[in-house]
Amino acid sequence: MNNLALAGAMATAPSTAFAELRERPRFWFPLLLLTLATAAIVYWYYSIVDIDWLKDIMASNDSKMQKMPEAERAAAMGMMSRGLLLWGSVIGTLIFLPVVFLVTALYFLIAAKVTKLPQGFKHWLALACWGSLPMLLGIVVSAIFLATSDTSQLSPGVLQPLSLNELLIHRPTGSPGQAFLDAVNIPGFLAWALMIIGVRTWSQRSWAFSAILVLIPAVLIFGIWAFIAFK
Repeated sequence: MNNLALAGAMATAPSTAFAELRERPRFWFPLLLLTLATAAIVYWYYSIVDIDWLKDIMASNDSKMQKMPEAERAAAMGMMSRGLLLWGSVIGTLIFLPVVFLVTALYFLIAAKVTKLPQGFKHWLALACWGSLPMLLGIVVSAIFLATSDTSQLSPGVLQPLSLNELLIHRPTGSPGQAFLDAVNIPGFLAWALMIIGVRTWSQRSWAFSAILVLIPAVLIFGIWAFIAFK
């Protein structure tokens, strides 16, 4: 099964796809696809957004910035140029996403050692990368919004169009909890579901075992994040 066929199978027959990866683990295709596609949509957004409007929105909703003396606030605002936001975000994406995949794979490897699963690091990196393919759904929806919008005053939430915040809550950029609510999104839930299927396919253990192994770090990270965001 080639990479395109494997990507299609992730949507239509994920157990078959993960059975293929158990025999021939590979990860470069989804890793590069997701990283480059995310970087491209970030570049597109920051290249067309009304930067002055965005800076005003970010500053008006940031309580820490509002407490700054006027001179410091003006200096901070002046540093937020289009180039800084654009390239800082693109470079951050190119570094951050591969690191997330590597850390996720390392967690799975440690969990596998503890629970006596035989798969090695390459398998778990493949699981992390292929299991994250639902991220493409959010990227496609973002691209549709950017292509069809008739204004340049676009909230950064357009980069997470399927998030809890964009779909239901609508907290403004920079407000408490906004980043957390943007991170809770439909593609993320689909990715967890795929990884659970992958663990069950490889381990041949119960759904409960597979779900617990996959969701432990998510529950810890999002639980701590929510406590900090809304305290």
